[in-house]
Amino acid sequence: MNRLLNFFLLILILPGSFIFPAGAQERNRVELPVPAESNAYQVVPLGEKGVALISKPAKKKYRVQKLNTNLEEEWSTEGDIHSNLDFVASTFDGNSIYLLFNRYRSTEYQVVKVNAGPGFSENFIFQTIDRFLITDFKTLGYSAFMAGTIRDEPVLIFSDLQTGKSKVLPISTKGVISIQSMEVDIPHQLVNVSLVVKHNRTIRIVARSYNDLGELVTEVGAEPKDDLALLNGRIQHLSESEILLIGTYGYSNRQSSNSTTSQGLYISKFIDGQEQFTEYHSFTDFKHFFDYMSDRQLEKMERKIQKKKDEGEDLKLNYRLLVHDIIPSDNQYLVVAEVFYPDYKYNNNLYGSRSYWGNPWLMGSPFGYGLYNPYYFNPYYGMGGYYGRSNQILDGFVYTHAIVAGIDFSGKLKWDNSIVFDNVKSSELREKVSVMHHANGETQIVYGNKGTVWTKLVRGDQVLQEPRSIVLPTEMEGDKIRSSSSEEVCHWFGPYYLAWGQQRISNPHSGEVSTRGRRNVFYINKIKFQ
Repeated sequence: MNRLLNFFLLILILPGSFIFPAGAQERNRVELPVPAESNAYQVVPLGEKGVALISKPAKKKYRVQKLNTNLEEEWSTEGDIHSNLDFVASTFDGNSIYLLFNRYRSTEYQVVKVNAGPGFSENFIFQTIDRFLITDFKTLGYSAFMAGTIRDEPVLIFSDLQTGKSKVLPISTKGVISIQSMEVDIPHQLVNVSLVVKHNRTIRIVARSYNDLGELVTEVGAEPKDDLALLNGRIQHLSESEILLIGTYGYSNRQSSNSTTSQGLYISKFIDGQEQFTEYHSFTDFKHFFDYMSDRQLEKMERKIQKKKDEGEDLKLNYRLLVHDIIPSDNQYLVVAEVFYPDYKYNNNLYGSRSYWGNPWLMGSPFGYGLYNPYYFNPYYGMGGYYGRSNQILDGFVYTHAIVAGIDFSGKLKWDNSIVFDNVKSSELREKVSVMHHANGETQIVYGNKGTVWTKLVRGDQVLQEPRSIVLPTEMEGDKIRSSSSEEVCHWFGPYYLAWGQQRISNPHSGEVSTRGRRNVFYINKIKFQ
């Protein structure tokens, strides 16, 4: 075992306290030293199979380390990066970890497939279209799906890794198209793609599912009411014949070519491709949607909402939401969405917009140029370009709050709740909050920020436990966290969560004379709430 993994602190996180179980062997933290100002690792949670760490030990080499659920290293494998390509993205299909390498404006791609069990790897080199900008990458077995753009036009590419052949999957339909999302449905072995289609003043969602041969298996489309626009959508297969589509909607006359405004959530149900219903739920009908406001702001908002309702209208809202996958349960669908807005800064870029360090189009990766930010290419995320006013450029996304709602099987809103983010900002538009629904009806809402884990426990619209913060423990007594970055938290398996990121830590009593008691580490914490 790598000696760097021998430093662990035995800690279970419980409400209000840390417990050190006597005689237990469970390990709950890993610290790996990293160079200063470097994001040297990427974490891929593997559920009950453990967790994978991806790093780049040398310029033309990659490394994948597999840890078990006790955070002990099971195996490590290294390989060569072909033709000095850059790391773009990773994904996990339930069985294998995949690494994608490419170079800006290069037609050459390398995919490394690493089996999550024994750890053996396979390399695949293939060619595809010139000037293809990748916004998403998903895999199923030996099949790779890449979404992106060519000259600002949306493109979906399927590649057979075994034959090295690629083809462009047809996505054309009447109207202007944007690829809004691409997700892997592991239980049904499908790749789900959501398209936003704008024709004249109508904006609707078309969702398609592909199998591992790149064949179209299912297509459903939701049509909005006359005065509404469907802005985004996530597809959920409940069975072979039953499908849900959920996303945000807004008023048609409030959408433009470079900005969208959400009014609420919609949910559509399809059986054998036929739409059964589409229900709309305005945020003005939510009980907890505006909890992020101060008491004075909330009182003012409630007066406005009631005034409009008395006039027989709905107060027009202006929100942007990132919708998660639907979580089905015995008697309801659990819907999770995060409210955000883009933040801008003046363009003082010395490196040029095409460089990794100066390009707001790119979604950060630990050792490469990363995926191109779909937010730039897709106005239905909330804007149509990364430039704002007066030479301003996109500087990330500020998250205000997240909502959790229960929808019954007929599409009706049963309850809602929320958690307010504490100054959360991210360079990437991605899910920050993690939600786990328990059999007793309780819902745990969790997110991480600045080395701290925030959690809230609710049952329906009732708050069982107010939001509380838990500082992640470090390895040594006397440690002081000087800074934290790249914090992430996700549900791992069973009752456990994973938290990871980078920290600068000082400890005057550590005895490390060579480093004067300072260390820069990449950490992983195993968390259990009880």
